Amino acid sequence: MRWTSELPNIARLGALIGNPVRAQFIGALMDGSERSASELASRVRATPQSASTHLASLVAGGLLMVRPQGRHRFYRLRSEQVAAAIETLSLTATETVQWPDLGQRVRSARRCYDHVAGRLGVTICDFAVARRYVIAGGEGVTLTKAGGRWLASLELEPPPALRRPLVRFCQDWTERRPHLAGWLGAALCRRLEEQDVIRRLSDSRALSVTPAGRGVLARLFGVQPKQLEAR
Repeated sequence: MRWTSELPNIARLGALIGNPVRAQFIGALMDGSERSASELASRVRATPQSASTHLASLVAGGLLMVRPQGRHRFYRLRSEQVAAAIETLSLTATETVQWPDLGQRVRSARRCYDHVAGRLGVTICDFAVARRYVIAGGEGVTLTKAGGRWLASLELEPPPALRRPLVRFCQDWTERRPHLAGWLGAALCRRLEEQDVIRRLSDSRALSVTPAGRGVLARLFGVQPKQLEAR
C-alpha cells in the first residue's frame, strides 16, 4: 500500500526558500517593502537574468506578488502569513544551527512585514498583555474592552471589515517571545512611523528610535531605553 502524506506539498516551498539567492530576496522583503527586480538583483549581486528566474519562481510558488509598472516589475511578500512563516522558520533555524551575530539595531527594533519586532516589539506586546488589553485563550488572541479603550486613546479604530486578524501574536525570532501582529500591530507601527517615533534605516529591516521618540515610547508603552539594550 502506497503511503500518502497528509500534509500539503511543503517540499515545494522548502525547495523555493532553500536556494540562497531566493532566500536573500525574501529576506530583503521581510520589512513589508516593495522593491524592483533590478534593486533586488543588485542587493544579492545576481545577474538580471538569474534574478528574473528566481523571482518568477517565488511568484509562481505563492510567496511573492509582482506589480508591473511600465518596463519595471516590483515585488513584495504575498501576505502577512508568508512573513509569519518565514519568521517562524528563522526562529527554528537559530535553535538548530549557529547563527551570525546580528547588528544591535536589528535586534533592538526592526520591521517584521508591517509591524514592529525585536526588543521594542516584544516590550510593547508585554505592555499590552500586562494591562490585559489583549489576552490569549482558546479562541486565539483577543482585544478586550479595555484594549478597545486603549486604542481609542491612541486615536486608532479598526475598519468595519477586516481582511486580516484584528490582533495576533507573531513569535519573534531574535527574542523568542511574541510581538503584536495583525491589524493592531500594523496600525501601531504605522502610527509610530507617522509621528516620527521610529524611522526605517536604508537597506535594512532595522528601525531607529528618534530622540523625541524615546519620550513617546515611555509615555505610551512604558518603554525605557535600557529595555532596548542588548542582554
